Amino acid sequence: METWLDSDIVFDGKVVRLRVGAVALDDGAQAYREVVEHPGGVCVLPFTGAEFVFVRQYRIAFETRLLEAPAGKLESNETPRQCAIKELLEETGFETENLVDLGRVYSSVGFCNEVIHLYLALQLTQVGSQLEPEERIEPVYLTMDEVRRRLDEGEFIDGKTAVIVQRTLAWLDKHGRLFARTAPG
Repeated sequence: METWLDSDIVFDGKVVRLRVGAVALDDGAQAYREVVEHPGGVCVLPFTGAEFVFVRQYRIAFETRLLEAPAGKLESNETPRQCAIKELLEETGFETENLVDLGRVYSSVGFCNEVIHLYLALQLTQVGSQLEPEERIEPVYLTMDEVRRRLDEGEFIDGKTAVIVQRTLAWLDKHGRLFARTAPG
């Protein structure tokens, strides 16, 4: 166990804060820590019954376009479920009240306290996306076979997306016969 002895916020931005300082270790020794504080977020994977809906967007941190499950940051006084419904609509144009809670993940435990809540969205209604002005997102529809292939070949390199895909497929394999349908052909 570690306990902060002394810490300072050295950066307080729009998305994250950076806390640095000294901690006491379980044996009384001291160490220095840097922690990125994040309000948390959601990741939601929509399933139409025939296809999954992903998004492709440019990520400046990696200087490339990545394939991801739709996701977003929690706002103050917003529940993870409310955020998931909001992000689903904004990024994919779908609405639903049928969200399956797939648990949560910690994004990078060595230096960040972000918690990402995972949801599978079922029984979708298309109403049109409502992107934020600064978002440049391309929807990508993939069949279950294509998602399984990409997962098996390690093509989901975004951590939250890899986890939500694995959990979604496991949930659908166990419970999803009611929600799967044959793709139109």
